[in-house]
Amino acid sequence: MSEAVDRLREEIEAFGRGEEGDSELLAPDFEIHQSSSIIDTDGVFRGRDAIRDSLSELQESFDDMTFKPEGFLEAPGGEVVVLIHTTGRGRGSGLEIDNHIAWVWTLRGGQAVRMVIYEEPAEALQAVGLGLTPDT
Repeated sequence: MSEAVDRLREEIEAFGRGEEGDSELLAPDFEIHQSSSIIDTDGVFRGRDAIRDSLSELQESFDDMTFKPEGFLEAPGGEVVVLIHTTGRGRGSGLEIDNHIAWVWTLRGGQAVRMVIYEEPAEALQAVGLGLTPDT
């Protein structure tokens, strides 16, 4: 894997442990694109604070939210698919979630410029042209 992907892996693993990351990995114009069929978290978050803003929105709806990276796949064009296992409990409903999702990161010049969150890993893989399923 490239140095940028290794750095991304380190940051995501630190995030999964609840540690503060290196904001220099994120480009100043970094964007997160997300939507959710579970809760109302549609939107685009911009800037180096995008991850914190996105998480704040999730934390309003969930307790004990965890994100565990399970795989990193490099795709053509500077994109990396990160397969994520996420768990949590709805703050108001108590509903337990246990999902496998995917984050597609776009890296340029050693920095992350974009992350798109997919509820279905197969959709993320298809979006970057890998056309694989997570089981292959």
